[in-house]
Amino acid sequence: MKAINQLAVGAALLFGAAAISSCSEDKNEFLGTWTSSAPETVVPAIEGSTSATAVTTFEFSQGSDKSNGPVKMTTDYVITAPDSVGNAINYTVKASVEGKWTREDKDNDDYFISFDQNTLDVAAVDGPDGLGAVTSTFLGSLSQYSKIDDVEVTKDGTVLSFELNGPDRKVSFTKK
Repeated sequence: MKAINQLAVGAALLFGAAAISSCSEDKNEFLGTWTSSAPETVVPAIEGSTSATAVTTFEFSQGSDKSNGPVKMTTDYVITAPDSVGNAINYTVKASVEGKWTREDKDNDDYFISFDQNTLDVAAVDGPDGLGAVTSTFLGSLSQYSKIDDVEVTKDGTVLSFELNGPDRKVSFTKK
């Protein structure tokens, strides 16, 4: 009888562990809105500016299944540039684009992101209307996000991190 009880307890533990691990694989903890943890210096600087920083926000949503869904990327650029008399002014430009995330089949923590450039929107929040340089910079930044690797969310669900272009470039975002 003791052996049967031990066998039953062992089977229950094994079944429970399998259920927990399968749930965690299906759980898309990265879903939601995430903003870069700190402004990033834009290098090379946006044409005509003396400096620029970018704060990026991702909005990951659930799709029809747990392996893909819509994503929106928005970057707020704070740009310092000389005005017509040479005084430094700061202005903000918001750029956004929509797309789709897809989980890589062989690795549950790697994702592909494809952006639909037809949804591109670049607008001056304040400041001059010369948006061509910002548009070029924003479009150039999209390729670095086409594959994000080793996506992790902290246990408390407040920080998202992933690698861009290999392990040497890890970026972090906070839950918005």
